[in-house]
Amino acid sequence: MENKFIFIIFSLMIWCSFIAKGNENVEFSVITIGPYEDELYSAFGHSGIRYRDKINNIDLFYNYGIFDFDQPNFYLNFLNGRLLYMVGKYNYQTVESFYINQKRYIKEQVLNLNDSEKIILYNYLEQNIKPENRTYLYNYVYNNCATKIRDILITVYGERITFKDSNDNVSIRALMDKYLQNNKWGDLGIDICLGLEIDKKASYSEEMFLPEYLFNNLEDSFLDGNINLISKTNIINSNSPVINKNIFQPKYIFLLFLIICIFLSFRQIKYSLLYIYFDFTVFLTSGAVGTLLIYLWFFTDHLSSFNYNLIWALPFNLIFSFLLILNFKSTLTRWYIIINSAVLFSLLILWNFLPQNLNDILILFVLGMLLRMFSNYIYLIRSASR
Repeated sequence: MENKFIFIIFSLMIWCSFIAKGNENVEFSVITIGPYEDELYSAFGHSGIRYRDKINNIDLFYNYGIFDFDQPNFYLNFLNGRLLYMVGKYNYQTVESFYINQKRYIKEQVLNLNDSEKIILYNYLEQNIKPENRTYLYNYVYNNCATKIRDILITVYGERITFKDSNDNVSIRALMDKYLQNNKWGDLGIDICLGLEIDKKASYSEEMFLPEYLFNNLEDSFLDGNINLISKTNIINSNSPVINKNIFQPKYIFLLFLIICIFLSFRQIKYSLLYIYFDFTVFLTSGAVGTLLIYLWFFTDHLSSFNYNLIWALPFNLIFSFLLILNFKSTLTRWYIIINSAVLFSLLILWNFLPQNLNDILILFVLGMLLRMFSNYIYLIRSASR
């Protein structure tokens, strides 16, 4: 009861401040924070809303990007694409100091709001942070910290707001790739796990899942057709984080894998040697990845449907890997090698023509698999002719 009373008094104080001083007293801003590539979840940047009352010395940050590692079934929910995020309210200066210490840029866009819109926005934010309202089902593209702000502005302004249409004509995957140039493992993981849905062209609204694109679109947006949505833009911090180059990159690992496959295949063809356990590991890995992709497609809420990576990561490779050990010289093994080799060869030929943009680093892995298939087939043919 006491907390409710304090909340009512505080709300009345805010409302009176709005009425008394209007635009000179209260500001709402969209805060855009630059990428931080040390963590994949920070690689795309961050967005929040700042509420500032200069007269009453109130400076708050509404953050829609909070998740709790201690929430029940965190890792299962993460795997299933059903992770709950939260909105929280923090002291703005504390938040600003945190991101400055990470050497991330901070940009502020002061919203052009009339007094009634300020009250609507404040009430909306305060309703959101109530325990019964503060959680939401997170989605990489369609429901994150940036899209939340886009949707809030549409709610507050209604038909007054007009966003500039996009001329970029790029896919959601291509937009993501721009932010993962220095996080190749994260880029590879996303390119393997997320399917055809993120290869569609992003609309102006969909582009705003990225904080920087939200910032750019708000800069070009209008109210009532001719009033700038943003009244003022401030660069609070212009630093960018230092990028630590990691030599442990996927291209080197997969290139090493291909070299090993070439070496083993040469020895197998020349000396009639078998490398069963190496091949078992390769195709077990491929099949396990394919099984994971099937799970992500049919049993989760991730953007993983219609995933063309299943062409090289066939779940049947799991069975084939054990067949190599248990019955290598069987007719079934031979026919599987023929069919799978044809599939892998066709994939390489059609690589650049597929509707899904597969990660080019995987060409090295597919070539390695194809070489192992070919050399094993040669071995079987020679064995049968003896």
